[in-house]
Amino acid sequence: MKRRLALMQHLGEEFFIVMADDTEESAKVYEGNEEVAREAFRADIEGTEEPEIESNFEIFCSNNYAEVEELEEDDNGDYLVLTDDEADEKWEESLDSYISEIIEPEIEKMELGDLSYYIKFDEESWKSDAKMDGRGHRLSGYDGNENEEEIEGEIFYIYRLN
Repeated sequence: MKRRLALMQHLGEEFFIVMADDTEESAKVYEGNEEVAREAFRADIEGTEEPEIESNFEIFCSNNYAEVEELEEDDNGDYLVLTDDEADEKWEESLDSYISEIIEPEIEKMELGDLSYYIKFDEESWKSDAKMDGRGHRLSGYDGNENEEEIEGEIFYIYRLN
């Protein structure tokens, strides 16, 4: 769920969390503004005596607000949302793919004759040079940017794909 919230926060979309019984397991995340939801709830129950206000607020929200759905790692819509380790792994995969699909076929096409024995592509040096531009350069096909958002102490990196 944190992955989805990081993307929503990055996009400036509002969300709020409601816990039915003060445990994280009971937490539900809804789209919208909590203050507006509470005002609508108060207006809805005006004139009634409700001893379980918070649990009724959760019921009100589940009936009137869209619950935020989790974003899976491989749910690649317009954005890629990754942890630091996941971003490093995708970056390595992207560089390896570029080498095997672009660089190696070009090297094979070269007519080097007797020099081919002396010329060897240095993959690690190339990767080191390619990494100077940062992860966003390879992972964000839209603008080359890497954005980060923190949700409950965990940092997520966001890349726009298209």
